[in-house]
Amino acid sequence: MNPGRFAPTRLRTALIGLVIAVQCLTILGLALASWHWLTPDPTGTPADYDSYWSRMLLVGVIAVVLSGLIVALATEPLIRRLQHLREAGKRFAKGQLKVRIQDDAADEIGELGRSFDQMAEQLAHQFRRMRGKDARLSLVIEGTSDGIWDWDLLANEVYFSPRFRKLLGYTDEAEFRRGFFFSTALHPDDRDRVLSAQYAHLEHRTPFDESYRLRCRDGNYRWFRGRGQARWNKEGKADRYAGSITDIQAQKQSEAARRESEERLYYAIRGSSDGIWDWNLRLDRYYMSPRYKQLLGYRDDELPNQRDRFLTLIHPDDRERIETAVATHFNTREPYDVLCRLRHKDGGYRWFRHRGEAVWDDAGEVVRFAGASSDVTEQRQAQESVRALLTEKQAILDNVPVGIVFVENQRVANANQRFLEWFAPPGESVSGESLSQLGLQHLHLDPGESQMTREMQLARHDGSRRWFYVTGRLIKPDDPEAGALWILADTTDLKATSAALRDAHGLSDAVVKSLPGVFFLLEASGRILRWNHNLENVTGTPPDQMEHLIIRSLFHPDDRLAFQGALMQALRTEHATIEARLSAADEGGIPHVFTIIRVELQGVSHLVGVGVDISERLAAEREVQALNTALETRVRERTAELTVANQELESFSYSVSHDLSAPLRGIDGFSRMLEEDYRPQLDPNALDYLQRIRSATHRMQQLIDDLLKLSRVTRDEMHRSDFNLAALVHDIATELRQEQPERRVALTVPDELLVHGDRNLLRIAMSNLIRNAWKFTSQNAAAQLEIGCLQQDGETVYFAKDNGAGFDMRYAGKLFSAFQRLHRESDYPGTGIGLATVSRIIHRHGGRVWADAQVGCGATFFFTLG
Repeated sequence: MNPGRFAPTRLRTALIGLVIAVQCLTILGLALASWHWLTPDPTGTPADYDSYWSRMLLVGVIAVVLSGLIVALATEPLIRRLQHLREAGKRFAKGQLKVRIQDDAADEIGELGRSFDQMAEQLAHQFRRMRGKDARLSLVIEGTSDGIWDWDLLANEVYFSPRFRKLLGYTDEAEFRRGFFFSTALHPDDRDRVLSAQYAHLEHRTPFDESYRLRCRDGNYRWFRGRGQARWNKEGKADRYAGSITDIQAQKQSEAARRESEERLYYAIRGSSDGIWDWNLRLDRYYMSPRYKQLLGYRDDELPNQRDRFLTLIHPDDRERIETAVATHFNTREPYDVLCRLRHKDGGYRWFRHRGEAVWDDAGEVVRFAGASSDVTEQRQAQESVRALLTEKQAILDNVPVGIVFVENQRVANANQRFLEWFAPPGESVSGESLSQLGLQHLHLDPGESQMTREMQLARHDGSRRWFYVTGRLIKPDDPEAGALWILADTTDLKATSAALRDAHGLSDAVVKSLPGVFFLLEASGRILRWNHNLENVTGTPPDQMEHLIIRSLFHPDDRLAFQGALMQALRTEHATIEARLSAADEGGIPHVFTIIRVELQGVSHLVGVGVDISERLAAEREVQALNTALETRVRERTAELTVANQELESFSYSVSHDLSAPLRGIDGFSRMLEEDYRPQLDPNALDYLQRIRSATHRMQQLIDDLLKLSRVTRDEMHRSDFNLAALVHDIATELRQEQPERRVALTVPDELLVHGDRNLLRIAMSNLIRNAWKFTSQNAAAQLEIGCLQQDGETVYFAKDNGAGFDMRYAGKLFSAFQRLHRESDYPGTGIGLATVSRIIHRHGGRVWADAQVGCGATFFFTLG
């Protein structure tokens, strides 16, 4: 209690003095009245005494009334000030924040008034601040794109901002209040998860930030991201819970579209026959698709996604050319399309065609380089076969009157002499040059086109331009990468002749008959007017029968309709070209290519035709096709032969093992019977020889068994699974202790050593490693064996360590080869097959195996699993 609370003040002093004064006056009045006229007469009667007490009572009442009047008059200003204070408090409570008392008196009421004014000023200031905050909060709620909600948990009242209602499609608040309930508006698949997250936040204060779907006014569901924060009272109970929702429908749709696009890209890459690669230079990351690794003979987990590792696969003769091509593409942005050889897992090299494109940033720096690689080994082999065919037939091809060129990747692979005479400078080779360098960039097939026949004007090496009839065909119509064969026939003279015929009004029989190939002049109806001797000779038609014939009758029946169509086309367009067979007396038909031109003779349309024999060209194409067919047949035959040979080898290995084991068992049995039946008659030397014979047969049988196990390890199908290698190690150790109970070997192995591989094969490998360590620690009284794993360069490496005899690391290269031994058999018996078996099993798992040792200090064998 504050002692100063009851300290005297002027107001308190005045009130006390006033009360004392009134009391003193009353006592004084009573005393005077008693003294003068209120004192009863001692001689009076009882009535006089009654009058006396009546007068005393009247005086007392008058004194009390006077005292009350005096007190009322004295306290009236105080009461008026208190009423003013009460009225000010009521007005302030009604919101009139400008009400003030302004009482400067130094008494308690003045102090109370000043306290009231100070409190009113502070409350008004706080109210103005709260009203400003409320205005800002209202503006934020109205302006934000999120929906705001506030839940008073004690009163169970929920506030939703207008934006909240608008996000759900509601415009009327009453309708929203009737139709929206959060728990029922949640999508059924999201309800349990979201409500559980809210409960966890309210009870355990875990953050609430969830994505979920809410049902809108139109009945559809939209995705929202909801975040909330509760307020807890002193008892730790949540009394208020507020938060917001953000519309993420577009984001979810974008994510779904991106996932769908990524899935399409993933399955496109998985289903593509090409290998996909991607080099991120900025992050120094390199990726090779599983299909690419499969083309190289590896599983996805066997070949790391490292560019340095990929560069080691490139043939040494191709590496510099590849690096130059990449640098050129980066600097000049020319297309990247190169061929090179990559080393297959089996050790051989295969041809690949690499096509890619880089990505440059705004500064012109390469940030990414990606593309695809196709295995073109078969195409290369086919191309090599075509080259061999061209070499064998070069003498024939050089003498034909047409130019022949074999092209791959728009570069000349081979050409005959006629082609070189036309398009190559004397004495220079065009092999490897692009067609554009020779001015033959028009020799190309459009995508989806397997052959093309066209007449075009080309520039020869001397600059002269001549007309050529050009035919191009793919070596393999279903594989454009196998190359194309182009045949060119110089038709300049024929074109000149045709032009002369259009301008001349008459033709000379001598000129017509001397023209190369076949020639004819036709009426529009197709009746023959003029011809040369070659047409007579080819068709075997006498001159007297040739006149007035219809031209189509001279053609093979299967080609007549097509030739008639070419005549009609020439009449419409002035020019037509067609391949057709002329009928021969002793043959099925001689193929020719015809150029037909419409000419006007005396105002009447006629047709002039010139044909060139293309028998040799078609024969060359047939030979190429036959060679391709023969190559495919030889490949299938070779594959079948290898399959049969593998089966025969397997059968041979079992036959040999059986044939070898039978006599060994006979030798062992007879020597044992000889020892048992004739021991008394044999001297010690003879018994020793028998023992050596039996020991040799046992070693031979063990060697045969180990060879069969080694062969079986290579042939057996693998079945990978996840299992604990430590349990397998304990089983093997138990077997060894049962076989040699006198041995004391300390084995250290972790409780779990998880691996992924073939359980049976890895048991054989671990059995060989542990038995090897068990054997080479036999002369060590404190033998120790440790099995474990460690991490090296991000790779799990398993090891088997012992403190046995060890070996000289100079001979470590012989360890994993069959029949190789580094110790005398008398010291440590064995066949030398165990570590070779371990090596094959580890390599079949796609891993590596190596050893580290020191003579007399033990050895450690390391291995990895792909």
